[in-house]
This record gives sequence, C-alpha cells and structure tokens, in this order.
Amino acid sequence: MKVRLFIDGAARGNPGPAALGVVVQDGRGRVLAELGEALGEATNNVAEYRALLRGLEEAAARGATEVEVCTDSDLLVRQITGEYRVKSAHLIPLHGRALRALGGFRAWQVRHVPREENAAADALANRALDEAAGAGATPRHRGARAGQATPPGSGATARGPRAGGASPRSRSAVFDHLCRGLTRVARGLRGTLGLGLKTTWDGAEFYLDPDRPFPMASVFKVPVLLELLMQAEEGRLRLEETIALDEAMKAPGSGVLKELTSRPALSLRDLALLMIIISDNTATDILVQRVGTDAINRRLAGWGFAVTRVVVDCRALLFDLAGRPVGASGPEARFEVERLLKTAPRVFTGRAYAATGTNVTTPREMTALLEMLVSPGRLPEGVRAQALDILRRQQVRDRLPLYLPPSAEIAHKTGSIAGVRNDAGILFVPPGPALICAFARDLESDLAGSAAIAEIGRLVYQAYA
Repeated sequence: MKVRLFIDGAARGNPGPAALGVVVQDGRGRVLAELGEALGEATNNVAEYRALLRGLEEAAARGATEVEVCTDSDLLVRQITGEYRVKSAHLIPLHGRALRALGGFRAWQVRHVPREENAAADALANRALDEAAGAGATPRHRGARAGQATPPGSGATARGPRAGGASPRSRSAVFDHLCRGLTRVARGLRGTLGLGLKTTWDGAEFYLDPDRPFPMASVFKVPVLLELLMQAEEGRLRLEETIALDEAMKAPGSGVLKELTSRPALSLRDLALLMIIISDNTATDILVQRVGTDAINRRLAGWGFAVTRVVVDCRALLFDLAGRPVGASGPEARFEVERLLKTAPRVFTGRAYAATGTNVTTPREMTALLEMLVSPGRLPEGVRAQALDILRRQQVRDRLPLYLPPSAEIAHKTGSIAGVRNDAGILFVPPGPALICAFARDLESDLAGSAAIAEIGRLVYQAYA
C-alpha cells in the first residue's frame, strides 16, 4: 500500500511557537487524514522534521509499505537525500530518527513541491498555531491539557484526548459522548463486558474493567500469529515450510480443515491465514505445536504483559468445555465433543472460564498489544505489516464491523465459546487507528453479546468517521 504525505512545519519566531501540518492521501489522491498539532517552542527547521516524523508515523500506522513525502522545504529534502550535511546539533537526532523511520518502508521518496501545492498542510499548521494562541497558553501547555474523567459504570476509567487538530473542546465533547454511549451498551447487557478503547492520534482512552482477566477464546490466536511471525523474522522457521495434514491433527470447533478428506500439505503462512480469517482450530493447533506455548508466553512476558497468556490449544480447551479428557482425536471423539458443546447446560465453571491457568487477557493488555501493530518501533516493520494484512482479511464480521459500511477498514480477531463473545481489532478512521477490545462473558444470550459488540463498533465509527 502506498501513501502520499504533504507535510509542513511553521514557527512564529526562530525559535517561537511552532506547529506541524500533515495531509495523508492514498495512492489515488483521496485524503485519509489531516493533522494539525502544536509543538511548543521550536525553530522552523525542527517543526519541519517533526512534521516529517509525524507523517511517517501516520503512514506506518495505516499499514503503508511505500511512502512519498511532499514538502516545500528545500533544505529538508536536500538533508534527507544526503545532498546537504546536517550541521545543527539540535537537528542531528531528528535527522537520524527520520532516516530510520523511512528505512522501515519498502520504498520511499522525499521531494520538493512548490508552496502552493502544499497549501493544505501549511493551513493545518497555521490553524494549530492560531488555536494555541487563542487559548491564551503556549502550545506545549495545551498539549498537556488532557484531564481525567470517570463515566458512570463499575470499573470504568477514561483519559481525554490530547490537544491538537480540532479544538480541544470539540474533541473532548466527541470523546465524552462516545464514552457515555459505550457505558450505556455495557449497562444494557446481561453479562459482564470488559472494554478497551484508545484513539492513537490523540491518546484518548476509555476502559471498563481494564485489569480484569477475561477468557480470550479465539482471540488467543493473535499472540500465536505474532509469535509465528517473530520466529520467521528471527530465522527460526520459514513461513513457506509445509506440514502435511493428517487425521490426528484435527481439532473440533470452527474451521474447514477438519472436514477435508484429502491430506494436503499446507504452508505455515496458509495455516496462519486460516487460523485468523476463518478461525480454523486445526490450523491453530498445528501452529501452536510448531512455535510452542512456552515461546509465546516468554515473548508476551518480555513485552511486559503480566496477565495475557496462551496455555492451552483449541483441542484441549474444547475437550475441557465438553467435560472429556484429551486423548487421541479421531472423528468420533470430535463429533462427540461438538455434540456435547451444543447441548451442555450454560454453566460458567471450569478451566475455560478461569482467571488463571488458561488463555486469558485483560482489556488494557490487549489494547496495548494491538497498539504494537500500529506503533513503529515495538515490532519489526515486516512483522507489523504481515500481521495487519492477515487481520484485515477477517471473514467473521458479526461483531465490531457488523454495522459498518463495506468501505470501513478494520483489522480484527473474534473469539467465541459458550457465554463468551469477544472481538479485538483496529478500526481505521480518518483521524487514525482506533484500538478496540470488547470481551463479553457470563452471557445469558450469545447473540446479545455479539450485538453489543457490534454496537460498540458502530459508536466508535460514527464518532470519528
């Protein structure tokens, strides 16, 4: 995917109050985002570099693999292309950061354009300066304005948006209205809803039961995917490696591989696709065995996640739910487990619903895991790009994207067991990626849980699209 950035930095004084403006376009020239952010005291050159870095951050967050940067700063272009040396001590670190950020793309170009072609980015920067001056405070103070608010509802926390772009008051009003709507959804659900929402462009956050462990169900396939891609990045396996399917590998529950009568040889890449886009349990268990739960959990711990863990595969989880010991998995055993899962009484006990010793996460931790996919630096660029590409192909669309128009862009993974309906994903709206994690458990109606999550998706999209 290619994006074009128009960037501009402005400073009233040298140094003086400064701001940046960025316009993000797709390959067809359609505007995807417009950003105007105050920077505090800075020189014009610093503002130009900050605009470049902000634009590259936005491009990477949208999954771009190629980027074309357009700027009316001839100096910036010549420094980035190596024609001019960077001599100013305060620019050298920014120059290095910019080159590293550009290096994360498969292809990039930074070119000079006449000022009139960059008018939109210039206007955004100057508007941010005007708003900062009109507020009677320096832009830096405005940027730190975000306050704490707690909407009604048990275990609810929220942090308002950082200033920048639209006026803080209008941004805060939109966010507060959204928080009230999300709280209403939680109150109306007969069950327990854990929720995480973060808007990456301004840092606004809203949580319900942020640190309570929730069963992931098939959302645990996201950490499996990341471990697979990380091991490929590290050279420990090849995604083109093939595994021949046999009867003993087949797991009950969702998927198509268990239904096949042939014995195809499938690549790890294809198994990852099946695991995510149709939640194939057999593909998942093959990959869990290939990468290992110990490796998955060491990686999660290394990333700083204290609760999120992958302990059991799909077969073990579903056999436990059905009250059957995990043994040899032939067709008769699978059919019996699936029959029991359809007819068993709704009792939320046992390992699958426990807070430890099973596949669990929290709304806060899963939101942070999703943020790694759209934030440069935490994961290798190739891993981020591949994970987002696969998650964008999701075919189970009865939750977060249910009420969204077909053009809405979302990368996500659902999860379901009896009494549990989950969805965790990244909704790409014009201001940037919105991270949404919804975990519903102890449901009287699974359909109602899916509908509540669909309403959450609609509310977030309506607020920002």
